Amino acid sequence: MSGARLLAAGLALAVIASALGVVYTSHLSRRLYAELARLEQARDALEVEWGRLQLEQSTWAAHSRIERLARERLRMRLPRPDEVVVVRP
Repeated sequence: MSGARLLAAGLALAVIASALGVVYTSHLSRRLYAELARLEQARDALEVEWGRLQLEQSTWAAHSRIERLARERLRMRLPRPDEVVVVRP
């Protein structure tokens, strides 16, 4: 009879250990999923910011803006046809 009780106690401990493992795994899974959702939101925010920065860069580097600044700040101008020299090899 004591062998059967020992087996029953061992099986009960195995069931309890298994249940604790399931609870721990479920908790860990939920925590990791929440972390994943937070990181995806951060990624989305960074992608929006990256798009804004690309738009800003294209605005600052626009040919019309560069030409206007060259004329205004550096007093540059297009050369007249008689000022152009063609160098041939």
